[in-house]
Amino acid sequence: MAIFSVYRTLAAALLIGAAGVASAAAESAAPAMPGKPGDFELMQRPAPPDYALQSSWAALPTMTDAADHVPAGAKLPDRQAIARADVFYIHPTTYRGLDNWNQSLDDAATNKWTDESVIARQAAVFNACCKIYAPRYRQAQSAASSNFAADGGKAYALAYQDIRAAFRHYLQHWSNDRPFILAGHSQGALHVQTLLREFGGDPKFRQQLIAAYVIGIPTLESLRAAETPWLPVCARPTSTHCLLGWNAVKRDSDLAPFVARNGARQQQLTGDGTGAISVCVNPLTFDLRKPAAPAARNPGTLPGKPSSDTLPATRLSVLGAACDQGYLRTDVPAGDDYATVLLPGGSLHFNEFDFFFDSIRANALRRVESFR
Repeated sequence: MAIFSVYRTLAAALLIGAAGVASAAAESAAPAMPGKPGDFELMQRPAPPDYALQSSWAALPTMTDAADHVPAGAKLPDRQAIARADVFYIHPTTYRGLDNWNQSLDDAATNKWTDESVIARQAAVFNACCKIYAPRYRQAQSAASSNFAADGGKAYALAYQDIRAAFRHYLQHWSNDRPFILAGHSQGALHVQTLLREFGGDPKFRQQLIAAYVIGIPTLESLRAAETPWLPVCARPTSTHCLLGWNAVKRDSDLAPFVARNGARQQQLTGDGTGAISVCVNPLTFDLRKPAAPAARNPGTLPGKPSSDTLPATRLSVLGAACDQGYLRTDVPAGDDYATVLLPGGSLHFNEFDFFFDSIRANALRRVESFR
């Protein structure tokens, strides 16, 4: 199947295009509608990355990078040097340039923003359990999700060419048959879904996969069952060979528009739009039997980042959350230093890692140990 045809069916999956966690000093309001570049076919493509080069990676266990950061005073240190599992992490959209539909890897400003906003605040959550491999790639521009039926879909397809190449390089040169986690947020989660479909027919891939973290876009249960029936939802905190995900919204958000969009997508792909529910595993419990948890169950929320080379200490019992109709109803923390970004409809898309930072971190280690 052509790459573009794979992505054409997923247009409704993306909630927004301009993902990435804002710093405390950055804008706290929802970002403006991203600008759209010109005709995709008329633009010269950025040069493809060479994944044999260290510069083509945002994080590797053999180099010093933003994925090595840990919050001040953290009980769990960076353990990549002794980790017996890996994580292949795919970052969300951080490119908002108007010069092309896809980021050039020599765009130093975007690379710096990627490292500071999401490599440090998302990929680093896994450094207690795993060696971290995070490729740079010709990511689709932030307007791509709203132009998916045309040039945007082509931009995502080009981006996935790089993700596939990076993952193959990891498997061929570094994996050594070690167990691994696949993790992605927003655009990165979309690419994780595609990796699962493309590589899931390989028994060895299935055997090595600890879990797939598909965060920030809906994974419809009906499509998961049809496309990756071998990969169930992670039902317990120690479940392995499974998939988990959540999409955070403000506690009092009207879920009807979100649910309706999922129904329309399911109708388009299956002919039946009824009962369209997206996967929601509460990151405070990681237990389908416990869909709700109060703030007292939250071991640590990550505040806004004060500088480019440190992470602040996490804070205990800041917010609770509960799964409802496939979405994670989440408390909005009091105060102005949590880098909270509220998007239309009450989406808390930008904060889906940092609000639950210590819980994700501890559970990833527990899940890896359970796998072993």
